[in-house]
Amino acid sequence: MTVRLSAPFGTRIRRDNRVFFSFNGKRLCGFEGDTVASALLAADVQLMSRSFKYHRPRLGLTFAGDDAATLVTIDHRANCFADTEILCPAMEVTSQNHLGSLEYDLGAAIGLLARFLPVGFYYKAFYRPKGIWELWAKFFRRSAGLGRINPSKQKVVPRMKRYLHVDHLVVGGGYHGMRAALDIANDGQSVLLVEQDP
Repeated sequence: MTVRLSAPFGTRIRRDNRVFFSFNGKRLCGFEGDTVASALLAADVQLMSRSFKYHRPRLGLTFAGDDAATLVTIDHRANCFADTEILCPAMEVTSQNHLGSLEYDLGAAIGLLARFLPVGFYYKAFYRPKGIWELWAKFFRRSAGLGRINPSKQKVVPRMKRYLHVDHLVVGGGYHGMRAALDIANDGQSVLLVEQDP
């Protein structure tokens, strides 16, 4: 562990229980309760992914569970958010969206053409001469998308389902959400409070 906040910070991790995992084939160590992103940051991994269009280097920005810069492949499952996945022993984590290695991405060469490739350029170009679009479309489809799916390695995970019927649904468990849910419940109506974080 090279970069860690000392106690009392990090109350969700157990510093006495080490968890070993790999990132792009390199063996690293985290603690029980770490997310993949926090373990990578603690191991001084500065680069987690590449941007979608120009393959620019990216590290997580918000660490709030919806940051595309933290998308990784975990145990052959593509597009997992590293900032919400809890670290498990022997977990195999690989970066996505690069051609070659993460550090030396050959796809980053497209950044040299950035000034000539405005947003939506492919909607206006590549249609002449007639019939050329089919060739370009194959290239764009191959380069689009972030993760690679390996159907033979995919596990079917049964999802738990519950159908609830309530009078009111409150989204967000902050102060105002909890206050609204309590007021509704005190009025004798059924209410469901939904919160993203545990």
